Amino acid sequence: MLRRIDTTDRVVFITIDDGYSRDPRVPDLLAEHGATATLFPVSGVVRADPQFFARFLELGGTVNSHTVYHDHLPNLDAATQRREVCGAAQSIANSLGGVGPFFRPPYGEWNSDTVAAARSCRLRAVVLWSVSVNKGFIATHGGPIKAGDIILMHFREELYTDLQAVFAELDRLGLSVARLEDYLPAA
Repeated sequence: MLRRIDTTDRVVFITIDDGYSRDPRVPDLLAEHGATATLFPVSGVVRADPQFFARFLELGGTVNSHTVYHDHLPNLDAATQRREVCGAAQSIANSLGGVGPFFRPPYGEWNSDTVAAARSCRLRAVVLWSVSVNKGFIATHGGPIKAGDIILMHFREELYTDLQAVFAELDRLGLSVARLEDYLPAA
């Protein structure tokens, strides 16, 4: 379980979940800041709009499994969890020609079956978060954003303005955005 990355580099990691609202300005804003994002959309939205998600791949991001139906995984048996996790990964791979190496459980809820499901479909890490952003409000676990934090955002109507707020705060703190994939050991 990854909530943050242990690093002395002045970097953080932007992750974006779900995918229901797709503002075409978001990839452009990331590019303006020389940033990328690690995405965790539900598989159906990727199938519905693969061109949108391909833009993030062009920026160096990845599109990773976040389940098929966005269920509360601990409420499901092991076989159903595996279908949710691996089914989403396969669907994303079919839509985009590949899938990222990570999994994020909806709502941050997981159990040992969730971890086993992710491993069974060769996803190398279960990624949570240490900072969340919603409607311009940046929630941390005490203190400002710090190096190594994994920032959770969502594809919602306010994502563009939330990203603007994050970039302003990162500039103030002297932090930049890095690729999560570059800070994890090879599987």
